[in-house]
Amino acid sequence: MSRADQTGDADDEPFERAEFLERRSLAGAIREALFDFYHHSIRLVPANVLWGLVLIGLGWGALVAGLWIPILGLPLLGLPLIGIYRLAGHITRGEEVVLSDAIAAARQQFLPALVAAAAIGWSLLLLAFNVVGGLNSGSTLGWILATLAGWGFVALAIYAVVLWPVLGDPERADDSAGERARLAGYLVIAAPFRAAGLTVVAVALWVVSTIAFAAIVTITVAYVACLSSRLVLPDADRLAARLAERRPH
Repeated sequence: MSRADQTGDADDEPFERAEFLERRSLAGAIREALFDFYHHSIRLVPANVLWGLVLIGLGWGALVAGLWIPILGLPLLGLPLIGIYRLAGHITRGEEVVLSDAIAAARQQFLPALVAAAAIGWSLLLLAFNVVGGLNSGSTLGWILATLAGWGFVALAIYAVVLWPVLGDPERADDSAGERARLAGYLVIAAPFRAAGLTVVAVALWVVSTIAFAAIVTITVAYVACLSSRLVLPDADRLAARLAERRPH
């Protein structure tokens, strides 16, 4: 039972649940995420700054010891990231939010967060390397490789944007990482254009914030978490309910 269920009025629960399960448009999710971030910035900003400190640490390691440091250390970004998405999940579900939830999520989901960050981060780097290498090869085979790697990069980026809200969802904290990963995959298959639209907005925010570096280490990661949670979690609940109905009893 969630903390909101424990403290809320039981008579209001069916209405609140139905309202939560309503399908959000991307524009509606953007507005709701702005509201979420504004009212919970006192918790979201410190969590985002913690993620930014890990990023800065990896960048400093690259300057001192070479690029192999941030490449090997890339999975460490998953620990503060899972904490940010846990906060966003509580906010999206209308539950009480405290900063310690982020620390608890990083501790409880330590291995899934590291594995997800490693698998996604290293795979994206490999695909990007193949795109660049294929384009620079000047051969037909190289161009084919670059095209396949490029589409793989896009598909993985879309999946990653959908995966992290599901992975950090407080309602699914007791589910296995495999179950959450499969659910994220089903969500992408069920609504690929919806997931792609969310990814375009998320990537655009990340690119702009990377140019304005202060934004990415203070607000952007947390805002994208709120946005993707607002769009993904209601869809995840509805899809999970449909899948449960189709399972043989």
